[in-house]
Amino acid sequence: MNSEKESNEDFPFIRVHQESNENERGEVHNFTIENTEKPTQETAWKSIYIGGLCSFIQTTQFTIFFPSMWPYILTLQPDLKQSSFGIVVAAYSLTQCIFSPLFGYWSNKIGQVRFPMIVGFIIMAFGNIVYLSLQHWPAYHLYVMMFSRLVAGAGSGNVSLLRAYASTASLSKDRSKAIACVSGGIAIGSMIGPGLQLLFTPLGTDGITVLGLKIDIYSAPALLCLVINTIGLLIVKFAFVEKHIQLVDQNAENGEEGEGKKNKLMNPCIVAISVCIFTRFTQQFINTTIESIDASYSMMMFSFEKEEAVAMNATMHTISGAIAAALYLCFIFTGVRKYIKNRIYTVISLAIPLAWILSTYPYNFYSNHVKIMGNGSDANCDFNKYTWCSDLTTVPIWAYYAGFILVFGISFSIMNITNTTLFSKVVGPRPQGTYQGIYQMAGSFGRMVAPLLMSTTYTFFGPRVPWLILIVNFVTVIAAWIVLREKMVPFEKYEAKRIQPNV
Repeated sequence: MNSEKESNEDFPFIRVHQESNENERGEVHNFTIENTEKPTQETAWKSIYIGGLCSFIQTTQFTIFFPSMWPYILTLQPDLKQSSFGIVVAAYSLTQCIFSPLFGYWSNKIGQVRFPMIVGFIIMAFGNIVYLSLQHWPAYHLYVMMFSRLVAGAGSGNVSLLRAYASTASLSKDRSKAIACVSGGIAIGSMIGPGLQLLFTPLGTDGITVLGLKIDIYSAPALLCLVINTIGLLIVKFAFVEKHIQLVDQNAENGEEGEGKKNKLMNPCIVAISVCIFTRFTQQFINTTIESIDASYSMMMFSFEKEEAVAMNATMHTISGAIAAALYLCFIFTGVRKYIKNRIYTVISLAIPLAWILSTYPYNFYSNHVKIMGNGSDANCDFNKYTWCSDLTTVPIWAYYAGFILVFGISFSIMNITNTTLFSKVVGPRPQGTYQGIYQMAGSFGRMVAPLLMSTTYTFFGPRVPWLILIVNFVTVIAAWIVLREKMVPFEKYEAKRIQPNV
């Protein structure tokens, strides 16, 4: 039997059927290829672009808080330790982890993403209202901040629906571009969100008072999030029109007898799905690690005051976001995506943050040590809280921030496209709400575990142990991609290999 080798991974969704014909020489296996996408169907670009905008809005309202949350809670509760703050950061991801698959299941059940999206925006808005009221709860600052993040995280669980929609509203030849629209919105929001903190720097800590509400550098982000939540809700309500490509015959999904049963899809490759999910976990794990300790780390390592740390971190996110935006626009509107090989570029995108972590580890052979906090300053290392300050060496500031831009501006921008696109193709031509919910849950789980584990280890051991954990994590996932590379193929290739007999 002659086989034709595929030139790339981006071939149309096909169904492979095995037929048996008996002749004088015995049984002969014939394979027929059926294109499950009707030629008259088109990718719903308008709604996919709107979905990308909504994903940007959702992610922005999450990440905008990170540069200022730690300085804010220190202002309200100066004796708070990093480990306690880690619980606040994890709260958002805990509820997102729980509600992502629930939103996916609900969407599949009712056959739409629009209404769950609206509900999610309303829940997020309520969480931001609670955050805005934080100043009016003097005895419960930590708990109110935690509650606000729990509520907002629950609403953000609907972001998985946008990935699922991009997968089911696009033809296979457009799949990577459609995924890039949504993933690009998420990634750019992750970078631009913290950068928006720069808008509120002129307010300072004194701020202004409006109707009894103090609006300053720390509380203003919640007010902006209320505005963009409202914009997102109105966009979904009045501009978002769903259109799904019917990829699988309904009889096959219902498991009916006859011709429909022959077309019923087999389960996707669990190994490939697991590797993609583990990769998503790893990406969000390091992302949230940096988000949760970045302000404290830069104040300690580079002698920044609180306001300086907020401004520097926001600036780095702005630069990274601008680079990420340029990459996504290039990928979406040019032909460069034709040359992107999902497996190869995912491994490269994992190797870059590993190199960054290795280059910023505080090795003992560095000559300079961190300074000890004194004279009422918030900069430098607080020896009263952290006994490891005495022997901690400093890392080059240029290596940390140059690597930051490479990782969050370039590496993760590519990974958001390649890993998510391949995951969609591994799942195959079926409703993906639940699968994408699980994929989102893996990222949320990484966001939940990272601040708890890394903030605790940072509190007790300094940055060395968190960095070692990241190194082990990335080495493991890179090894998985290399060893299991033959499994990391679209569903159609996997199905064809399973059906084709050994001859």
